[in-house]
Amino acid sequence: MESLPDGPVLPASESDEVVLRPPRTLRYLAYAQATAGTLLILAAAYALWIQAIIPAACIAFLGVTAIAATLSILFGKVKLGPDGLHNNKDSVGQVYMAWEGITKFERRRRLWTEGIGAVSPATSVTLGAPIRLRFHRDRRFDAAVADLSKRSGREVKRGRSLLTWRYVFAHVAILSAWTFVFVTFDPIWHHQSWPGRVEASAVPDACRVLVPAAKQMATTEKPLSVRDPSGRSMCRFDTISLSLEYRLHKYALGRDGGIEQAEQNFRDGFPGPAPDAEGARPLPGIGDEATLVTSAHRNPGRATQVQIAARKGNVTIWLSYTPRREGKDSAGRDSADEAVALAERLVRTAADRVVLG
Repeated sequence: MESLPDGPVLPASESDEVVLRPPRTLRYLAYAQATAGTLLILAAAYALWIQAIIPAACIAFLGVTAIAATLSILFGKVKLGPDGLHNNKDSVGQVYMAWEGITKFERRRRLWTEGIGAVSPATSVTLGAPIRLRFHRDRRFDAAVADLSKRSGREVKRGRSLLTWRYVFAHVAILSAWTFVFVTFDPIWHHQSWPGRVEASAVPDACRVLVPAAKQMATTEKPLSVRDPSGRSMCRFDTISLSLEYRLHKYALGRDGGIEQAEQNFRDGFPGPAPDAEGARPLPGIGDEATLVTSAHRNPGRATQVQIAARKGNVTIWLSYTPRREGKDSAGRDSADEAVALAERLVRTAADRVVLG
């Protein structure tokens, strides 16, 4: 038996045994594709680690498919003997076909390659070799095809193309579906552990921000404090009408990333004022973005109500303060101006205490 890396040395006697293998060029390309498939599987493992379940499944499927497509190139071979051929399409399956049982040979084209199909009344097999790149002239391929024809006594004719519109449509549909999943439903780059993405994993205690200011106002009221596992921290003093709330936004399947949720929450103005609300003005230097709205309070005994909404990373902050109306102090400052200055100072402190990373 003679084993050759790129096809048989021809001409050969019909009594000789010859082993055909895919050419080196295709094998090198197959190694590169298998390496890319392995990298995709590693990327899928990372996506699974950061809980990107759907992208992990899609990427893993691509990696496995890429590797599986190389098996026929890396392990495929055909042994031509006096009585017939042994076809190894991969490292496991083997099919024997006697020369007299083969009714025809046909050339079968794929997107990048052209191979040979052997047809008998019982089966139709695409041979592991000879095979060539479609757009590359290969004299060894032509010689191997001529040897097949000589040994079997049948001409190798052009057969059906394996690149059909149904094949193309199915692949385009799959790629389109995956693109839709990645971009709209579950973009992997919106996950908290994605490289370069900086998000907060917890929010500060809102009362730690408000209590010092409340003590300066000489209130003895015990604040109402709310903190829940969902990422919400709220503190409120009813007697001085002062409240502060943090909300942590985390990635959730089908809900986008934490930063994107916080951006949407800030734009919608829930629970604080929206940036496009009437009378709203931006507050530079507070978190990533902040807006302030002042409005008349329904209680005439209260000064102007001050509301500030801010965002830092994936955390939204809302502060509301409505002091009692006390007119102007000895320096000519209005109580509403004092309320705005205090609210801005508290929100700036609240944003500074949010730790990203």
